[in-house]
Amino acid sequence: MNRSDKVLSLQIAGLQGFYWMIFCPIASFASVYLLSKDFSNQKIGWVMAISSILAIGLQPALGALIDRFEKLTLKGVLCAMSLLCVAFLAGIIFLNAGLVWMAVFYVGIVALLYTMQPLVSALTFEYINAGHNVSFSVTRASGSICFAVLSTLLGIWVNRYSTSILPIICLILFAGYILLILTFPKVKRSENQTYQMENFVPETDDKVGFLRRYDRFIPFLIGAAFIFMFHTIINNFLAQILRPLGGTDGDLGVSLTVAAVAELPAFLGFSFLVSKINTRSLMKIAGFIYGLRSIIFLFATSVWMINVGQAFQGLTFAVFIPASVYYINEIMREKDRVKGQTFVTAMGTLGGFFGNVIGGRLLDTSGVFGMLLFGLVGAMIGAALLFYAIRKPKVKTPLLVENAG
Repeated sequence: MNRSDKVLSLQIAGLQGFYWMIFCPIASFASVYLLSKDFSNQKIGWVMAISSILAIGLQPALGALIDRFEKLTLKGVLCAMSLLCVAFLAGIIFLNAGLVWMAVFYVGIVALLYTMQPLVSALTFEYINAGHNVSFSVTRASGSICFAVLSTLLGIWVNRYSTSILPIICLILFAGYILLILTFPKVKRSENQTYQMENFVPETDDKVGFLRRYDRFIPFLIGAAFIFMFHTIINNFLAQILRPLGGTDGDLGVSLTVAAVAELPAFLGFSFLVSKINTRSLMKIAGFIYGLRSIIFLFATSVWMINVGQAFQGLTFAVFIPASVYYINEIMREKDRVKGQTFVTAMGTLGGFFGNVIGGRLLDTSGVFGMLLFGLVGAMIGAALLFYAIRKPKVKTPLLVENAG
């Protein structure tokens, strides 16, 4: 690796670090902050749910714009979105807004932050595609490390001061994030490079629909939605889960750190892991452990037990996400793979939507136990569907009827 690529690797690692540090106070501590501003659990659920739905609409729209206008670069788009987030944060900090405007500002920030995530990854691959020697897995791991360190510190600071420091810390981090983006070197976009998803245009010669063409793909998608419903519940309502067990905001920071650190071995060593265990087995293992995590969370009697459940993040989320990408590539023909990944992402978002909305409602009506029982049922259904659906590739090919004339 030459000197310029080493510098570029550090820049990209820093970009991932800043992104995930910003994500920590605004998304992972969202419940803590919004509860302090008199939001109910149900309203918090709706804020996070609407944010994720808006992000799904923004991602392909921005991708289409970047593809259409050559002068519109990823660097420029990320800076513009960051400045918009800064404006929303300023509104939260300096305007004495009511609940409605607070919700609007917060939805705007979180939706933009979710939308940035694939663009940050796309910027990395823009340099890789241009011939630079950069490791995506190593730079992405730096994001988990920075998230882990900051989550612990935030837990301590919120306990010592108040939740009011969270948007202020975000403003400071966004300043560093924008300055770092501006230092990135120019890169020539590949002629084949695109940032938007393929259109879902049916093929006229295809007698079998896309979803029906691949054996048991529909139950796989439904299983993924149930899995992410549980995943969303334990991530977005972790503060509320810890409090009945005597947990503080400091314990929340530690618990988030445990999950982030647990992800590192999978992120850094997935290529080795997949060379030893096939992707079908890896996803079944992840589904099984998601079910185990749901049992641990439901029957946890201490913060320590919750942290044990968090430690399994490295064998669930950190394995399922890359394994699903490999699995789609195995079972689908090349022209269907982007659509396949899009469906998985969409079902994950749908599961997250119901996890946020129903989870928040159950917290207000049935308490933590009722919410976690709902999450357990979702995780078990999801794991069962994954075990049923995941199998060796078997493609349904269209039947050709010859003309008898």
